[in-house]
Amino acid sequence: MPNTKSYIEITPLLNDMQKSLFFDSEIQKSLDNFIELAIKIFDATACSILASSLQTPIELCQHGPKITLTKDDFKNSSNTTVNINSNILRVVTPINLPSHVQFGWIVFERHSDIAFTEKEKSIFSTLKNGLINQLAQRRRLLEATDNVELQLMISELNKDLVCIKDEHFKIVYANDAFKNMYPENMQNNIIDCTTVENYEDEKAKNFLAQDKIALHCGFSQIVENLCRPNGSSFTADTVKQRFENRLGNLYILTVSKDITEKEQLINKIEAAQSELDEFTSITSHDLRSPLNAIKRLLEWISDDCKDLLPKEHLENFQLVINRTNRMQVLLEDLLSYSRINSCDGTLASISLDAIYLDIKELLDLPKTLTVNINANNQLITIPVIPFKIVISNLISNAVKHNDKKNPIIDIALLPDENYYVIEIKDNGPGIEPKYFSLIFKLFQTLQSRDDVEGSGIGLCIAKKHIMNYGGKIEVTSDGKLGSTFTVYWPKK
Repeated sequence: MPNTKSYIEITPLLNDMQKSLFFDSEIQKSLDNFIELAIKIFDATACSILASSLQTPIELCQHGPKITLTKDDFKNSSNTTVNINSNILRVVTPINLPSHVQFGWIVFERHSDIAFTEKEKSIFSTLKNGLINQLAQRRRLLEATDNVELQLMISELNKDLVCIKDEHFKIVYANDAFKNMYPENMQNNIIDCTTVENYEDEKAKNFLAQDKIALHCGFSQIVENLCRPNGSSFTADTVKQRFENRLGNLYILTVSKDITEKEQLINKIEAAQSELDEFTSITSHDLRSPLNAIKRLLEWISDDCKDLLPKEHLENFQLVINRTNRMQVLLEDLLSYSRINSCDGTLASISLDAIYLDIKELLDLPKTLTVNINANNQLITIPVIPFKIVISNLISNAVKHNDKKNPIIDIALLPDENYYVIEIKDNGPGIEPKYFSLIFKLFQTLQSRDDVEGSGIGLCIAKKHIMNYGGKIEVTSDGKLGSTFTVYWPKK
């Protein structure tokens, strides 16, 4: 908040008793004019204006004999006080600015044993309000000047290329980063030119295309390849914004950010991701065929030799077959995980009941399973395929780890303003809280794979799909009486 020091600055020189006053000349002129009018209109013998907000009031300007004041004269900081003593009328009035800061006081004296008349009070109030308005306006002007200087300093320190063009696309301002693109002997010639004076017409037209869009539409943004005067090129994210000055003249502010390194990094990441996806897809495909052949061969041998081999050997055959089944599941899950980012995200409105009926056909669910859905057939608008994968993996996980003869899963849609909140609760053995963060990691299972078949990827896939759409998943359990997984899927 502004204070009196916003208008004046007191600087110690030799000691605390000697001070030098640095004062804005326009404010000083306003104070002098006020004192001159007060002396003439009210026939005052002396008049002073003092500044507050300092250890002791400081006299800013004064006319006539020095007025001796005490602390009692400044007690009332909100109202004017008028005293008559020995035929001397003294008026002390505070100067309170619109910013709720007390700038100081006006004090004047005259020879009189008669108090202020109503007319004098009205005139004095008008003069004081005029002075306050002048002080406030001058402060706003000073703040605007400070803001302009601050903005210029920020612009000069900015490493982005900043320039301002007029409606004829001539540069009227360029920051140091913009100028430094050019050789020193050219930097002084940038202002008042378009920098395309020597271009062929078609090339100049293309170069100024975004300027024209910004001028006519108000805004333009483009990622473009730009060429420096020395012939080197770079990738820039360029934003152009139209604005007008107080006279109505149109200008274009241009800010170009060099994102060459960022673009190169993105390209490298995309290439690496593409190679990884291709590798995963090819590997999974090439491994599935021989794995299926091995599995079929083992099953044939087991069927052909079931009456010839001892029971222990048949159990070993079955163990190998189970391992191939596990490998098949792992390959399928790995392939699903690698395709998460390319999954079809088409939106559709569908109910949880309909989603479960579709999932039910794909999952090998036990006949003793009971699934209760409490959603009142309410439609939710979601990317169907990723959402079905999430719900499918959560249901599959709840069934796979359930140790009850009659497993129960309760699915509910809870009310929320920003999310579709889906709660999936089971009556299984539960999960100890210390394992909550572990279960969402790749290849992590809390039970031996010989006891429960699974790749340990299902919950990780579900979480990644949810996070890709800005949601989250939470789990609660006491480790004894079932588990509850809560999915928060953003509505927008």
